Amino acid sequence: MKNLMAKVALTLIYIFPGAGTSAGAQGVSKCFRADWLQGERVVNFRINGSKVAGTFVVGSGGDDDSPPDATYEFNGTLKGNALTVAFAADKLPDVAPSEMKSLIWTLVKSGNRELLRIKFSGKNYDTNKYEVSAADFEPCDEGYAALAKRAERVRFAKGTNSASFPVTFKTKNETKTFLLNMKAGQQIEVEAVGCTISFYYPNKRKGEEPAIDGFSPDRLTQSGDYLFVISPAPSPGKYSVKFKVTN
Repeated sequence: MKNLMAKVALTLIYIFPGAGTSAGAQGVSKCFRADWLQGERVVNFRINGSKVAGTFVVGSGGDDDSPPDATYEFNGTLKGNALTVAFAADKLPDVAPSEMKSLIWTLVKSGNRELLRIKFSGKNYDTNKYEVSAADFEPCDEGYAALAKRAERVRFAKGTNSASFPVTFKTKNETKTFLLNMKAGQQIEVEAVGCTISFYYPNKRKGEEPAIDGFSPDRLTQSGDYLFVISPAPSPGKYSVKFKVTN
């Protein structure tokens, strides 16, 4: 989400008793999560026909002075890819300093992944103003912590400012991750022909919409580790990822 800084938090997964995890079971369970500066947010729900029941969990962020995790129950209906929900006692999740702005959520496809999109009002840290924008919640097993843990560190040979890495994808849902330490004011070029490229800023906030084949954003505004996530756009196979940094 453009206007919300992210932060690594422990993965919280709440399973409803008897909830199935596949279409072959009675009902289908789904779990989505997002890392925010204030802590993790987890949405877990079960679909039975057109009926939906679930929880929205607001994580504490892991600080000793933070309030305990809060769980908000909701029910709703699913029509197409739109979920219309209502929270128990009409009590919306407390996600301060942001605010949930819509009770109509959307299941969207991003490549081969399914995301949950919810609108919030929050601070845009680029403009320092509050605005309404959509936050994409990722599948619970693909949070920042898991991606960063298996990332390969990008290092340039002495006297060079670029490096290439061969990557092999065995399935279309597989991802490869890389960590590259950079300074504010530098520019980065990433080339991965035939792949989707997305990234996270050093503050764990996810970057803009994923790019295909390659991208070169404006001069960096943050110093620290940037996390790049690479996935095959058309199909599994062998590819190459090239990173180039200029001052």
